[in-house]
Amino acid sequence: MSMADLTNQEVRGYQLQEILGEGGFGAVYRAFQPLVKREVAIKVIRAKFANQPEFIRRFEAEAQLVARLEHLHIVPLYDYWRDPSGAYLVMRMLRGGTLEDTLARGPWDIPEAIR
Repeated sequence: MSMADLTNQEVRGYQLQEILGEGGFGAVYRAFQPLVKREVAIKVIRAKFANQPEFIRRFEAEAQLVARLEHLHIVPLYDYWRDPSGAYLVMRMLRGGTLEDTLARGPWDIPEAIR
């Protein structure tokens, strides 16, 4: 089941520009945050999941934990919130395609896999 397309809408100061991917749990958008002039990725989790009590508890705990992590190989979480329309995770925008696309091109050599 497809989610409502939020492209070209503004949500909490973020301008959602295009869908990068969509799955059963939600969608990921390329977005722009005009206040600080940066491009971000926003994961939008469907309301049917985001409004379940167990999800709410886990979402809050995990988002707070991830927001405190700082490591070269962990994508930073800039912001998060939940409302009746769904749950939202604002993260650094990464370029280069999906992991699935990368793996489809063939196996990595050892130095590339380590990097």
